Amino acid sequence: MATYQKIVIPIALFLAAVCAGCKAVGPDYTPVQVAVPSAWPSVEQSANADAQTVDTEALAQWWTTLQDPVLSSLVERAVSNNRDLKIALTRIRQSRAVLGVAEKQLDPSVSGSALYRRSQSGTPTAEDSDPALFSTGSDFYDAGFDASWEIDLFGKKHRSIEAAVAELEASEEGYRSVLVSLVSETASNYVRLRTLQKQLEIVRRNLELQEKVQAVLEDQAAVGLIGSLKVRQSAYNIENTRSRIPGYRVSIEETMNTLAILLGMLPGELHEELATPGPIPVPGAEIAVGIPADILRRRPDIRKAERVLAAQTARIGVATADLYPAFSLSGFLGMTAASSDAFFSDNSPAVSIAPFISVPLFNRDKIRDQIETQNAIQERNLIEYENTVLDAIKEVRDAIVAYGEEQKRYRILEMGATQARSALNIADEQFRSGLVDFLNVLDAQRSLLSFEETQVSSRGAITQDLIKLYKALGGGWNPEKI
Repeated sequence: MATYQKIVIPIALFLAAVCAGCKAVGPDYTPVQVAVPSAWPSVEQSANADAQTVDTEALAQWWTTLQDPVLSSLVERAVSNNRDLKIALTRIRQSRAVLGVAEKQLDPSVSGSALYRRSQSGTPTAEDSDPALFSTGSDFYDAGFDASWEIDLFGKKHRSIEAAVAELEASEEGYRSVLVSLVSETASNYVRLRTLQKQLEIVRRNLELQEKVQAVLEDQAAVGLIGSLKVRQSAYNIENTRSRIPGYRVSIEETMNTLAILLGMLPGELHEELATPGPIPVPGAEIAVGIPADILRRRPDIRKAERVLAAQTARIGVATADLYPAFSLSGFLGMTAASSDAFFSDNSPAVSIAPFISVPLFNRDKIRDQIETQNAIQERNLIEYENTVLDAIKEVRDAIVAYGEEQKRYRILEMGATQARSALNIADEQFRSGLVDFLNVLDAQRSLLSFEETQVSSRGAITQDLIKLYKALGGGWNPEKI
């Protein structure tokens, strides 16, 4: 034991002194300051969007403001079962494992070993009990621990840990980014489904009214009150309306299948649940969009880009450390003996220490090229981060303006549909009185159908623009959950 202390204690003191002077080389990461506008574009009060302080909890579950239980159920199931989200979780697990490996590189590598060796020499004789054995031989017993440790003198391993931590945080933000997209895609497809179903209802209702008019015209033609031309004109108008139905059915089928995949289900499994048309979700309370600087904290894609930049900054330090000497220790602590009886004697302990220094001499230009490679990647990551911020600002501005302007458009279409409905009633009365030609009725029917379909489309577009706005604001995730 005294032998161990004489060797190990001075080495431990030396290593402690060396590590105390260690400094990580390479640049330290500093958060990037990106210029953002002081306010969002002004929106009329009718757009229900202002710069109030954002309720983070409400933003995390923004779809509940639409007050549609079916939509809330779909979102919950999508979050639980979506496969893209599960893939994002595996990336987090992978990043955590990579971080664990990086952290353990700071620890010494220790392995146990045991060895028995028998050596024989000479030639067999007649006196040997077993002629196959040699006449003389020796035994060797060895057991102990082999250890190696590379001292992180210039911070290469610590920079690797910094990079791994930032990569883990980037994977977590990647998960949240997938979550934001998943929630918005689920809500958007649900609103699209309800809009298509409502438009199909309008087409069928108009088709039914046109068929009733057709029946009246056929009766009048049968008694000679009108000619066959008016009957034919009404007939082709009916077929034109009927031709819209297959297109809506195809779109409804595609939307239901998309929703099923988002929920991790087989296409077709949601049909029975969503076959009955429901109302288009309508925005309720006013939307607090906050200030532009808020999106730097809320948008997961921006947060992820920032963490990727931080990880790459640390990798520059990893590459820079290769320019400096590397210091490592290897050793053995155990027992050796020539016989089993002597293995546990006072003379069996064995200790060996082997310091090793590696100095780069002829490959420094290669290392500098590797450092420049990492610098170029960092510069690219910085530009990508700035582009992500610019894109986010654009998305919010576009969504705010689209949300406000679509509401204006809806009110215009609402007035137009009212006028078209009145015009159809007048044209129908005047035709029955013989004051106008039937073409006036056909034109009024087509105009009313067009207005009603477009009005429903605009009603859905308002909610779609709201969904885009919530997505652009980074809504749909809770900072306390992964």
